[in-house]
Amino acid sequence: MKTLFQSLLLLIATTFTINAQTLVHHDAMLSVDGEMVHTVEIKLDPQKETVKDNFAEWIEDNYSVDLDDRKWLFFDKEYLSAEGVVVPKISNRKIDLKAKVTDTDNGITTMNVFASFGYNNWITDRDHPSEFAALRDIVYEFVEEYLPEYYVDQIEDQKDKVEDLTDTRTDFQDDLVENKKKIEELMEENKELSLKLKENQRKINLAKYSLKTKNDAYKEIMDRTSDLK
Repeated sequence: MKTLFQSLLLLIATTFTINAQTLVHHDAMLSVDGEMVHTVEIKLDPQKETVKDNFAEWIEDNYSVDLDDRKWLFFDKEYLSAEGVVVPKISNRKIDLKAKVTDTDNGITTMNVFASFGYNNWITDRDHPSEFAALRDIVYEFVEEYLPEYYVDQIEDQKDKVEDLTDTRTDFQDDLVENKKKIEELMEENKELSLKLKENQRKINLAKYSLKTKNDAYKEIMDRTSDLK
């Protein structure tokens, strides 16, 4: 388990170094109702609600544990919690399992997972080392399965965006070619219209000249016919 998890860390560190992806795991103390509790802590990039929903769904699918922060109307929504459940990998005794998921201003999500054998009988590395090690393994198992899937989904989403943008770019290029073609056709049409305009102006000038000539002839005839009277 530890070797596989270390390999996962190396893979993610190698794959996502450029984007400074976050994955930190260690044991940490957490204040719970004024008492410092030994927990398994992970820090990662996916958003708080995404991590909460996926961890609750994953542990229910894999260990039949229903972590629910919405079961009761006045339930403390600060924690995902399951009370009096048996997780054979940890112990055959009933335990209370809790998870707290928080986010920070820099966008990093922190999840603390901890458990107890009832009131104040916390499962710690000192008091219950094998049970705590099993709890740690469960959390790491979740990370092993969830994070690669999360980043694969991110990659697929980004691929889709790239494909959509590429398609849009192709459409823009096609429109540009079509518009250039139309512009060339219009320019050619304008050249033809320009020649027609010049020819039309030449005909207008000839028609005006012919009209003047006819007017002059008309005046001359009128003058001559008036002399006959």
